[in-house]
Amino acid sequence: MSNGVIEDVRIGMGSVAPVPLRLKETERALLGKEAEPTLVEGARRTVAQQIQPIDDIRSTARYREAVAANLVAEFVEKLCAERAGRWTKR
Repeated sequence: MSNGVIEDVRIGMGSVAPVPLRLKETERALLGKEAEPTLVEGARRTVAQQIQPIDDIRSTARYREAVAANLVAEFVEKLCAERAGRWTKR
């Protein structure tokens, strides 16, 4: 991120499809945009469109979809906070 603009982003996830996925559509949705809270819901939607979770003994598809969307939303929220100077890396 430079001057609040997302210049490079890579997002990968496992347990949401038959093989680990790179969420390229979500990356494209974020790339070149200013880190603002308005990006959060759009990122959630693109994640849901790209993944194909299943129900199994460990978890339901619905739960996996919610967790995946929440993880990406939290990532975008942290970018927004970093831009605003409210979040520091640990």
